[in-house]
Amino acid sequence: MRRLILLMLISSNFLFAQITVTKIEKLPLPFTEEWSYPIFSPDGKKIYLTNSSYNGIWEYNLITSNLRQITDAPGSGFDFSFSDDGNFLVYRKTIYDEKTKERTQELFQVNLKTLSTKKIVSGSDISNPTFIKSNVIYSSGFETKNLEKVNLSNETKVIGIENTKIVIIHNGVRKVLDPFGNGSYIWPSLSPDKTKLVAYEADRGAFVCDLDGNILAKLGRVDAPVWTRDGKYIIYMDDKDDGHFILSSEIMAVTPDGKSKYQLTSTPNVIELYPSTSPTENKIVCSSLSGEIFLLHYSEVKKNENQD
Repeated sequence: MRRLILLMLISSNFLFAQITVTKIEKLPLPFTEEWSYPIFSPDGKKIYLTNSSYNGIWEYNLITSNLRQITDAPGSGFDFSFSDDGNFLVYRKTIYDEKTKERTQELFQVNLKTLSTKKIVSGSDISNPTFIKSNVIYSSGFETKNLEKVNLSNETKVIGIENTKIVIIHNGVRKVLDPFGNGSYIWPSLSPDKTKLVAYEADRGAFVCDLDGNILAKLGRVDAPVWTRDGKYIIYMDDKDDGHFILSSEIMAVTPDGKSKYQLTSTPNVIELYPSTSPTENKIVCSSLSGEIFLLHYSEVKKNENQD
């Protein structure tokens, strides 16, 4: 009996979990736009997307297949955010005056049930907004606005990028993170358990750090990284270019320690870009260079280490 148990324990050491895509479907969207940059709603039942110029936001219902436009505001599709309950969306509208060469930016909050809209603020240097609870938070210059309206105790959230640095709220305290020292960062993403960040530094590539900015793992060329809903993997795009045009791109996964990488798509005729993960299901949504939207279903399977 003891020998049998020992053999079972030895055998289990040769098994490991691996993420794999089980199904890929193309969303039946009209060809009126080059669809881009899709993200899931907080409940995972809808996908919000824009076009290749970021002009406008649309909502696609995964249950009913209905598509509706939320706004046609210029620049609104770049990095918009949802309230925690999913009832509101906030976006930034950007207008350039060709005569004066001046830029005006405005933040708008949309009620997603009624589509009623209200302006939050207007200025020349307004950051992409986010929500903390039901309050719209944004930066102007080097100052984060509206934090005084929120009870920040026990709150942890990424506010965004200010002056190329990562700004977060952690346990009610505003922090500016610069893990590499004098770095320039994009794509910050908070892990589901709210203990780590993945982000990308312009010269050093992607990395995982704790909420004090201590680097836990360097991932290298891992573009547009986002966490899976359980935090076991980071999903990203592996894109190749010639310095002018994107030549290929596949969706990949890497463990947060950077030790294991998995290719999720192998589609030479499709260039998949900018993945987003569902907060409720094992699903990934991404766009293609040609303006299509794809929904990837994935699962975690156990494989023997001796298998190819």
